[in-house]
Amino acid sequence: MSGEGSKGGPIRVHLIVGAPTHDTNYVRLELLKALHENPHVCVTIGDDFSDVGKIAAAQALVVYSCNVSPDDAQLDALEEFVEGGGRLFAMHATNALIRFTDGPPIIAQGIEIPGQVDTTDTNPRFTRLLGSRFLAHLLLGPMHVEVTETGSGLLSGLAAFDVVDEPYVVELTGPAEVLLTARFGGRNPGYVLSDWPEADYPQMYLRGQGRGEVLYLNLGHSSGRYDFLPLMDEGPASRGPWETDGFRAVLRRSLDWVTRA
Repeated sequence: MSGEGSKGGPIRVHLIVGAPTHDTNYVRLELLKALHENPHVCVTIGDDFSDVGKIAAAQALVVYSCNVSPDDAQLDALEEFVEGGGRLFAMHATNALIRFTDGPPIIAQGIEIPGQVDTTDTNPRFTRLLGSRFLAHLLLGPMHVEVTETGSGLLSGLAAFDVVDEPYVVELTGPAEVLLTARFGGRNPGYVLSDWPEADYPQMYLRGQGRGEVLYLNLGHSSGRYDFLPLMDEGPASRGPWETDGFRAVLRRSLDWVTRA
């Protein structure tokens, strides 16, 4: 990665990693290592959106979360950051705000959950800022990802690639340039919205808001053997796409983009 902060000073990045059922320690470490390839980057760390002072002081935000819903004051800070010209790079389940329905437990891919996963939008202001809301994902498995970007140049020259990941279905909440897609279809009985026809689903997009921009990448699942506590004593460990060159190339481009804020 290249670039410097204003007048040759540090590039201030606030990194938020807080995702139940994901290996947040691994993801945090990998993102920190990648960010610090740029000697001008200075990183602060949080596991939610509560430190609005660090959000306001940042030039770039990188977020990997799941079921973390900012309150109104935190949304004020996030919107002010983006609309004032900041760049936000969000990953994987950041747009996932979930609840469990009443009913019998559901077992999917060896994981027992207390009911079906309900992804009703409980924070429309947040999902509008991100540009999408999470609807469901199919079970972890092979995915072929196509590069579709045309105008931004962010992924220019990258070829299609294969990963092992959770095929994500999201609903775009506003205009966006879709940069990656994956074609799939199937069923995951763990979700209220369980059945998905075969189609091309967005996996990465770029959108503007005010003077700033939001880049969102659905890919990025990682879980360790104890990350599913208390749902189960030990769960399936997976590095997902993190061990593939195609995903790493997209990640490098994304972090380079956000640190040029």
